[in-house]
Amino acid sequence: MPWVEAMDQRLRFVADCLAGQETIVDVCARYGISRKTGYKWLGRYEAQGGAGLAERSHAPLAHGTRTDQALVDALLQLKAARPKWGPRKLIGRLKLDHPQLAWPSASTAGGYLKQAGLVGMRHRRYRAQPTPGGLTMPAGPNDVWAVDYKGWMMLGDGRRCEPLTITDLFSRYLVTLSAGGSVRGQEARPWFEEAFEINGLPLVIRSDNGSPFASTGITGLTSLSAWWISLGIRPERITPGRPQQNGSHERFHLTLLEAMNPPAANRNQQAKRFDAFREDFNTYRPHEALGQIPPSQLYKASPRKFSGQPPDPKYPDGATLRQVRTTGEIKWRGELVQISKALKGQTLLLEENNQGGWMIIFYDYPLGVIDRATNRLEPLSDPNDDQNL
Repeated sequence: MPWVEAMDQRLRFVADCLAGQETIVDVCARYGISRKTGYKWLGRYEAQGGAGLAERSHAPLAHGTRTDQALVDALLQLKAARPKWGPRKLIGRLKLDHPQLAWPSASTAGGYLKQAGLVGMRHRRYRAQPTPGGLTMPAGPNDVWAVDYKGWMMLGDGRRCEPLTITDLFSRYLVTLSAGGSVRGQEARPWFEEAFEINGLPLVIRSDNGSPFASTGITGLTSLSAWWISLGIRPERITPGRPQQNGSHERFHLTLLEAMNPPAANRNQQAKRFDAFREDFNTYRPHEALGQIPPSQLYKASPRKFSGQPPDPKYPDGATLRQVRTTGEIKWRGELVQISKALKGQTLLLEENNQGGWMIIFYDYPLGVIDRATNRLEPLSDPNDDQNL
């Protein structure tokens, strides 16, 4: 029966009872209700007037699944301390801190946050699908490190800050977060040296195609990426215009804004803020892509230790070798062939392929092929292509 019709019937029932022309038993019989129900409606009317005849919730006063208020309070307190965290991250952290307690699901926690007015409107973000290309899929820590500059900000003293970020793509561990003042290779290298000394050497370092990680030359090398190769690290560059190929690192840069806004007064204070953020990110903050555990629970240092100096390349005995001149060229068949200024002073290996061209190799990293017709270095279309062998 609709609520309005039920209210009207109950009011008429009470009016007939109060008129006194019939007994309450007779009135109950005429309305088809029991005496118990009749006395209930009369009692509610006497206590609350017409409002007492309204329909009441039939839900139990106490729910067996209701979250203890102390847990809700803990959730709201953590949200107040971490206003940018969502319910999944909040519950993940609370479970890590107190695994013995029966924490609510993330969806239930989201309801409590909404009731408390602590959840804002979310705008759906559309993302392009990542392109795998020939990029390495990390299977463990230190398989692939991602590196990039966040983008500069102006500090309180008017100086620029160019945050350099290095993350381990398997564990999402934040290896390095600097507060440097430029994107020059000579300023970036000490940060890599420190990262290698503490964490060992990765197998691959992935970057975009910008300086100081890559160049527009045939080899794509800079002095920094050439140094990586000499240490046994393979540079890996995403496709130009496809930042989604380094998607997890790009997403991390959005999180990093927490430590950048507002900028600190000077570089020293910004560096301290970055250090605190890095410690919190690695050891405390649950990561959604990791099942709500901090990156430090998955990361471990690489067994490949950094000795400080790269070893000499091990080329086969009797192999054809050439040394790169200060101009970035090598002498080949009576002519100068431009290779890369980033390799000046380095020794390169030349191996003839099936088409009569000559593959140029630096350590174990193929750089390109000297075309036999033009005697010029040409890029590799695919390192595994038969024509390059």
